[in-house]
Amino acid sequence: MDNQFEFFMPTKICFEAGISKKVDKYISGKNVLIISDPFLYQSGVAKQIGEGMSGKNVAYFSDVEPNPSCESVDKAAEVARAINADCVIGLGGGSALDISKIVSCLVTNEGSIYDYYSGGSRTLSKRQATLVCIPTTAGTGSEVTNVGVYTNKKAGIKMPMVNNEFWPDYSIIDCELTYTLPAPVTASTGMDAFCHAIEAYWNKASQPICDMLAIGAMKLILDNIKTAYSEPTNKEARAAMIKASLIAGIAFSQTRTTGIHALSFPLTTEFGANHGTACSITLPAFIKISGQQAEAKMKALTDYLGFESLEKFSEAIEELMKGMNMPVRLHQIGVKETDLEHITEVGLGAAIIQLTPAEMNKETVYKLLKSIL
Repeated sequence: MDNQFEFFMPTKICFEAGISKKVDKYISGKNVLIISDPFLYQSGVAKQIGEGMSGKNVAYFSDVEPNPSCESVDKAAEVARAINADCVIGLGGGSALDISKIVSCLVTNEGSIYDYYSGGSRTLSKRQATLVCIPTTAGTGSEVTNVGVYTNKKAGIKMPMVNNEFWPDYSIIDCELTYTLPAPVTASTGMDAFCHAIEAYWNKASQPICDMLAIGAMKLILDNIKTAYSEPTNKEARAAMIKASLIAGIAFSQTRTTGIHALSFPLTTEFGANHGTACSITLPAFIKISGQQAEAKMKALTDYLGFESLEKFSEAIEELMKGMNMPVRLHQIGVKETDLEHITEVGLGAAIIQLTPAEMNKETVYKLLKSIL
């Protein structure tokens, strides 16, 4: 076993029920931009946080769509520059948090996101604005990673951007913000968090710290997701789920993800599946093949979680998803057999697919996809 590894986590994490009402104490600047999805703005959640900041000039940007486009990023950057934002707060799911990461940099970096992302010729200089991320879903883990995922509409692709300027200064975790999550969102974001944890664990770049975090996150999710789904006001289950999402986020922030996420990109951009569904739909199939190159690790995991074999583990995850009305076959999200070759090609184009503990090539990926059609 290789005993060399690195772990870098520069974000201060603050976990407390109701803490989002006290975010003011983490902000030293005067001009604040709160980036949230439309629902959080229209329902008053974003304004409630903004109004709790005495003596600050607060502006809002809520033109955030799922799988945020580069155009949305540029619109938000215009607002940030107009108010000379010295603090950017991302409030919401992964989309709002990811936009806040790049916008906090674009305040003092000229031009468009296209200049820096997906083949752009420029490099982001050091971020000047404070970056605060407040998740309202228990799933993405974006509040503790240096990754943003953006959709390039010109090229029709969704790609991750990794940059050390994207590490938030503060991650504010308030389980109260998840109490009103609809059941389908609880399910999809919770399974996204499970994917983060298991992909960090079986990852070819895995390491002991991440392994322990990932195992703990998976146990927390399996013990609590069904309760959070069926009893949305269960405070203990909600707190456990957002804690698990946070821990899984820390784990994969060090390792990145694997084939599950690589194949999720075309399932999202071309078939309209939400991110959690696009990831978890291939999860049972990936569990079955994970023993190819991580047999001992996966045996240790199934023993710990209480499953007899990878096959039984895979079946249990599929049943869990069915019990939360999630699709478990590709045809349920509109994929046809004629689409599989293209999905395979796009997935193989993401470098992270080779971090999967199984042979990933045209033949094996196509076979995996066909098995869940």
